[in-house]
Amino acid sequence: RRPHAARGDLGRGGCVGGGRRRLRARSAMSFRDTFTKGDQNEELLGYDDTAFYYFAGSLLVAVAVPWTLSLARSALCPSRATDGDAPSVGQKGEKVLTCKSSTMVVRVDPEKQDQGRKSRSLLTQAGVLLVIWALLVFMYLRVGSAQREINRFDPFEILEVTSSSSAADIKKAYRKLSLVYHPDKNPDDPLAASRFIQITKAYAALTDEGARKNFEKYGNPDGPQTSKVGIGLPRFLLEKDNQLMILCIFFFFLLFIVPMTFICYYQRTKNYAANGVMIETLQFLGFHISESTRVKNCPELLAASAESRAMTKRPTDNEAMKPLAQQVTEHKAGQFQKHPIIMRNSFLIWAHMQRLHHLMTPELRRDLDELLKFSIRVSQAMIEIACMREWFFTAQAMIDFRRSLVQALDVKGPQLLQVPHFNDESLKHCAKGKNAVSTLSDFLSRTAEQRRGLADMDPQQVADVEAFCVHVGDVEMKAVVEVEDEKDIVVGDIATVVCQLKRKNLRPDEDVGPVHAPLFPGAKYEEWWVFLVEGTPGTRILAYERIRDLGVMMEAKLRFQVTRPGKYRMDLHALCDSYAGIDKKHELNFSAYTQEEVKREIIVHKEDEDLDLQPTLFQQFMGDFGQEEESEEEEDEEEDSKRKSKGSKSAAGKSEDGTLSKELVGEGQGDDGGKESSKEGGDEDDEDDEDDSSASSSDSD
Repeated sequence: RRPHAARGDLGRGGCVGGGRRRLRARSAMSFRDTFTKGDQNEELLGYDDTAFYYFAGSLLVAVAVPWTLSLARSALCPSRATDGDAPSVGQKGEKVLTCKSSTMVVRVDPEKQDQGRKSRSLLTQAGVLLVIWALLVFMYLRVGSAQREINRFDPFEILEVTSSSSAADIKKAYRKLSLVYHPDKNPDDPLAASRFIQITKAYAALTDEGARKNFEKYGNPDGPQTSKVGIGLPRFLLEKDNQLMILCIFFFFLLFIVPMTFICYYQRTKNYAANGVMIETLQFLGFHISESTRVKNCPELLAASAESRAMTKRPTDNEAMKPLAQQVTEHKAGQFQKHPIIMRNSFLIWAHMQRLHHLMTPELRRDLDELLKFSIRVSQAMIEIACMREWFFTAQAMIDFRRSLVQALDVKGPQLLQVPHFNDESLKHCAKGKNAVSTLSDFLSRTAEQRRGLADMDPQQVADVEAFCVHVGDVEMKAVVEVEDEKDIVVGDIATVVCQLKRKNLRPDEDVGPVHAPLFPGAKYEEWWVFLVEGTPGTRILAYERIRDLGVMMEAKLRFQVTRPGKYRMDLHALCDSYAGIDKKHELNFSAYTQEEVKREIIVHKEDEDLDLQPTLFQQFMGDFGQEEESEEEEDEEEDSKRKSKGSKSAAGKSEDGTLSKELVGEGQGDDGGKESSKEGGDEDDEDDEDDSSASSSDSD
């Protein structure tokens, strides 16, 4: 019995233990379900991606359509394509005229400029557009095959019966469909479970009274329902398995990519000023530029800028620089001999100004092009520093240095080297004979037959010279000093110098194109600097302005204050930063009077008087509040005036009473008996008054 009892006890213990385990598992499951009921795996049954396809397709269409039109225009009409360096149409629709010399046509013409690079770019763009259009077609097909509208809950359609079906037919259809879509028969199909739930609800809506009322009132047998709507979101963003990954990507983008983008942008831009020049360069130039700085100092200043010092050095630079070092002429010894990068770039600038490009290796030529590209910004800073300090000769030297870089001219070099195909022999020929010329302005003023130095040139070279002269042209300058709306200039006035420059080689509907600069990388446009300078012996800049207009007419207005009476003599300079030898100078003479010598009438227009009567902005803002205060003040003034008038009337009445009593007394004195009686009465009254006064004094004691 003991073994049997033991086995029985063991069996019962095993059953009990198994029951306890099942109970613990059931309680644990119910506990977990209690706190994770809202986190059940919700299958995205029937989720519609149509909204996402519409959203993504709209974005792609907005990008693909204009891009395709632009690419088609560039491919089919290359002559109309706009080149980034030399546009063919101005900002206001004017025709841009470019230099037609053979050297500049190759650089500027869009059809001849780097065709290989452009064709590769077009092929790359075409490939990207094909991918975008393929995605659009795919989305269109998906949207077309998707369900176009959201179906409402229809129990008859779900049970596949008609609205006139009997209860038996409905029950039969329910049993048939429930057997087909029962979850136990379809364990791996989540759509079957969703379909079974819909069948059950549809049957309840048609048989159960409460479910039918809910269906008739809310359109659902379960009563009012809530729905989840995702606009423009694909299915994978809403799946629970991808939520952790999407959350990690979002925080990585938000906490790393965005801050790093701003940090990199700040680190890149914090070293630059608003004009695009590095702050370190501005500090360096502000320290080293003085009133005695001239063109011979500028190459080393440019080479010592922070932009230049940031360029890379190569071990082969020493060997490649030897031919240049032997041929370059430095007009001033360098101050920074201990810095190899400054010395190398300084030699490159001098070699460019002396046209020794044939001695440069391809690597050095690329370094020179990089130097010349940022030289425009650095030289602009040099000019502005000289202008702010009112040093005219220094500013003029900075402009001379800039056009020496653009035209590859040495310090005080011959201006005629700017003409295409001119060399030392051509210069010697131009200096001889009756029509000898030495400046560019004189050469441009000659007719084609009078120009010298063309005897040894072929027809193409002569055509290039003629195209250069037509492109540069001549500039006419006019200037006048005036005070706006006044005939005379008086001490204390703000005088205005109106300077007009007219390009004679242009028509009103034309703009001048890039300057003729075959040795300068990229396109450079003309800029004119107008300076108003004190007459000799002073050279202080009174006013200046930078003109960047490319049309036929250019205008600048320079303003200054008249500080003393008497005669004035000033010089107006117009300097071109792209060509040497076409600068203009105009002498201004005028007289200033004192305020006593010139009597000016102050004319007040009727419109100004009407404006004075209009309420101010503050008065309009205050509105009725100010009017109430004014009305209260007016009422107080009226009450004061009434009180004063009453007081004056009472004073006038008292004076009339006094005159009447005097008249009565006079009449009484005329009668004798009246005199005695009045005298006796007066004595008695005096006695009574004395008694009253004594009584009052005793009372007061």
